[in-house]
Amino acid sequence: MKTIIEVRGATLQALFLIGFCIAMMVVDHRFQHLEIVRTNISLALSPLRYLVSLPATGGNWLNDWFTSHTELLEENESLKAEGRILSARLQKLEILAEENARLRNLLGSSRKIADEVIVAELLSVDQNPYSQLIEINKGSSDGVEMGHAVIDDFGIMGQVIHVNPQSATIILISDPEHAIPVQFIRSGTRSVAFGRGSTRQLELRYLPATADIMVDDELVTSGLGGRFPPDYPVARVTAISEDKVRGFVSVLAEPKARLDSSREVLVIKPRQ
Repeated sequence: MKTIIEVRGATLQALFLIGFCIAMMVVDHRFQHLEIVRTNISLALSPLRYLVSLPATGGNWLNDWFTSHTELLEENESLKAEGRILSARLQKLEILAEENARLRNLLGSSRKIADEVIVAELLSVDQNPYSQLIEINKGSSDGVEMGHAVIDDFGIMGQVIHVNPQSATIILISDPEHAIPVQFIRSGTRSVAFGRGSTRQLELRYLPATADIMVDDELVTSGLGGRFPPDYPVARVTAISEDKVRGFVSVLAEPKARLDSSREVLVIKPRQ
């Protein structure tokens, strides 16, 4: 009997609560009286909702961070690789541009001279204080002969001393065993320039103390001896020293040709 009464009491309470809720929903729908209550409850529950969603939000944030970091690292490596490739290509383009400029200068030099010329490239270099030699890729099959003068786009480099069918050996004007007849453009004084084993220096010996010589005077080939055609640039005077006891003057001059850096040369074939 007691159990039946308790069940009926619980049923009545449930029906009361259901009815109360329905009434509250009707009132709220028609008059909006519970909007403030709802807002305050939502505000109070906001930290709780944040705490509940924090693990999922933090996991997503960490996943996005690691993903973005990995992608950035991969993109950075890719950009570095592309940068290295572009840098290598740029260097190649610069080298090609310099080579084209040298070839244009050589062609310009060949147009300025009346003699026939042969364009050649360096194959090897043997430069030390005792020997100043280079080898070019043109030989007797191309018309190169012993004694032919060799120039670059700045001045006289040397002359052919040995010829093969496909190559030739050139002794540079800086070789200690080489001498070239020269003439001062300004004064007309003639002399001989000797190599000193350095691509940056020639020496003119035993000039008279009365010779009209100044620093920065330009030297050209005099044409004497028949080996070198006249009026080709040879060197520029850099220093003058006088031996007052013997009454002679010695001159140091810097070659005009790029003896240690030119890669293309012109072999001059004198007109018969």
